[in-house]
Amino acid sequence: MSTSSITERRDLRTGTPVWNVETSGEISVEPLIAPSKADVVVVGAGISGALVAEAATARGLSVIVLDRRQPGHGSTAASTALLQFEIDTPLIELADMIGHAQASRAWMRSFRAVQDLAILVRRLNLHCDFRPRRALYLSGNRLGPTELAKEGRLRRAIGLPSSFLNSSDLRNIAGLIRPAALLSEGAADVNPVALTRGLLLRALNRGSRLYSPAQLAEVVARSDKVEMVTSAGFELEAKAVVFATGYELAAGVPAKGHRRSSTWAFSTRPQRQTTWGEGQLIWEAADPYLYIRTTADRRIIVGGEDEALNDETARHALLPAKVHALQGKIRHLLPWIDATADFAWAGTFGESEDGLPSIGRLPDLPNCYAVLGYGGNGITFSVIAAQILVEALCDGNDPDAEIFAFRA
Repeated sequence: MSTSSITERRDLRTGTPVWNVETSGEISVEPLIAPSKADVVVVGAGISGALVAEAATARGLSVIVLDRRQPGHGSTAASTALLQFEIDTPLIELADMIGHAQASRAWMRSFRAVQDLAILVRRLNLHCDFRPRRALYLSGNRLGPTELAKEGRLRRAIGLPSSFLNSSDLRNIAGLIRPAALLSEGAADVNPVALTRGLLLRALNRGSRLYSPAQLAEVVARSDKVEMVTSAGFELEAKAVVFATGYELAAGVPAKGHRRSSTWAFSTRPQRQTTWGEGQLIWEAADPYLYIRTTADRRIIVGGEDEALNDETARHALLPAKVHALQGKIRHLLPWIDATADFAWAGTFGESEDGLPSIGRLPDLPNCYAVLGYGGNGITFSVIAAQILVEALCDGNDPDAEIFAFRA
């Protein structure tokens, strides 16, 4: 493959995400000013690229990470970082789409990914406000109480820790007024920018190199290596390349089965009183769905109102109206909280037809791999991606790789 522009250039977010206010943890970066070689070149220094770089260096691979932005300043900064094993497509629906066995494996792998990330954060002693959480999946226009009960039974049958709550149970546990919900163990939340920086620093400490601003202008994929040229004219060579460019698709990465849209979010001021229950993650079986979480400093992050809108100017113009709509929803659900918006932002959001990410080898480019972690639990998918890709880079075979492979 040879092109004049390898990745799209998009305005991935607007407004001010709550994570970007604290800049004291910024990673020192340097431009690429000379030809260089590595086992792996990772394109993208967001959460996906950081997880891949950390995992690859942990296995002894030499790594170069490139990004046109400061690390963690693309879509990662717009993430609300609800770490759920619950895939956007309910298990009862995914089973009909890809079969019960495959759907069960996808959901169980997602569950294990959150646990694996918790272990990694502890092992590396990352300071990123990682907090184990339970999650509440509220009944809505997609799944009512009857369907939600069926979803809970199917989850429990494959070993997932989800319990059905009727309206009385839900009110007693969290003070919420809804007909029904599923309560799931094994979720978490995190500061995504701090997590990304921490992972990159661990990779750098093992000898990884991080260059920014830097972007590829040409890639030639061969059977034994990948040769690259940056927009500044410097040559790179690697045994493999991983495109972790998120919603800025790289040339040669299939987009079949995926679509990009827009999402909006805001963060409240720190709350002075109790929020709800034990601060469970909240999301809805609805379209569009609402999602809510707390932060370590007692703010509430509210997101949703997604639209099939792929125009950055229009997305930005809608920010005040979307925040107002989200405030109305949270005031209806949680009338006792202070819903004043302290930060507000919008971002590009990706969805797939089945709710699953695409991870793996690029069909027409030897030694090239990519991550499309589209969906509401993108960080969870990024963990899976790092595991699958690094196993492939080390000539291994992840047993679930075919479930998440790029569609033909």
